Amino acid sequence: MGRCRRSNCNCKKARTDAGDGSGSSGDRITALPLELRVRIVSLLPYWQIVQLSVLSRPWRHIHHHTPDVKINLYDFLADGDSGSILAARFALARRAEDTSASSVDTLRLAFAVGDLRMRRHADRIVALADARDIRIHGGGPVRDAAWTLDLPPLARDLEALARNHVAHAITGPGAAALRKLCLQNVVIHEWPPHLPSLRSLDLDAVTVEAPFAPGTWCPRLEELDTSSPPRSSTPAPPGRSPPSFGEITVDAPELVELDVDCCASGSTVDYKSFKLRAPRLHLLCRRNPFAERGPGSVKVGVIQLRSVYTREMKDYQEQMMRMLEGLLPDLPRESIAGVARPYMTLEECDDSDDDEDEPKDKRLTCDITALMSGI
Repeated sequence: MGRCRRSNCNCKKARTDAGDGSGSSGDRITALPLELRVRIVSLLPYWQIVQLSVLSRPWRHIHHHTPDVKINLYDFLADGDSGSILAARFALARRAEDTSASSVDTLRLAFAVGDLRMRRHADRIVALADARDIRIHGGGPVRDAAWTLDLPPLARDLEALARNHVAHAITGPGAAALRKLCLQNVVIHEWPPHLPSLRSLDLDAVTVEAPFAPGTWCPRLEELDTSSPPRSSTPAPPGRSPPSFGEITVDAPELVELDVDCCASGSTVDYKSFKLRAPRLHLLCRRNPFAERGPGSVKVGVIQLRSVYTREMKDYQEQMMRMLEGLLPDLPRESIAGVARPYMTLEECDDSDDDEDEPKDKRLTCDITALMSGI
């Protein structure tokens, strides 16, 4: 009889230990340090993290310390569940008021751009989270809806994907401090009026319907990356292949690095010309492009041409020679190759993801600075 009582007391003590999070063998996650627990639960949607706060005392404010906040408004509002998203908003508001809470590093937010109710919730969530890194995934059937994103004060990095939707306008107290902007699969009617602190701009398969002169609205831009160059919205005539990217012009006086990736659907992308005004440029990397006219006014830095898929490297070697003809007008055309050869290298790319049995990507590099100073 006494043994049974002792056994029952031991079981009760074990349950009590597990419930108060004291680190018993039955609850090893609770025994972990807070910084580890918040990284684990950050993999969950934010509303589920809020639910964890009722488990026990050690979990009470777990949602005040997660570095990542993930909210998909489709999960709530598509089914008319406004209560859950209001609870998540309330939790973010309490977190913003808690002086001991951790700041939000990354906000990942998905919603329908054309849904006014979702946009209102999204605007409030962006303001409450005040995250340094904001990643927006917009969608929905209304693709021509104009929308505005008010950046909070701490925002420094913005990534927006809204397939075939009009790009958002950027305003708010964080716009002046934004340093990195990434736009994917959006239609750009007009560029932001002024982003004075922007250093890096990444354009991925965007459709541009406005002149592209980043020097006027982001005068301190240092790095420009394009995956599939900004394309025109002009459709292809019936029965004909899509038009080239046309004439691309980049005017950025503070630009240091330009990276153009022209791979599209496993082949090269043609465009008619690429005009560049970047007096401080140090690196121009063009991956798999082919232009009727190359950038013939670059006189300092390094130029890399990288070829994959359908184009052969000899095409890019010929293109490089045509460019050098413009750089060296006083040299006889037949002697340019010999003069430039010591300053050019052709090598396989170490970061190529091709199979072992397939040809490796190749990169043609010309040290323009050394070439111009050596002649």
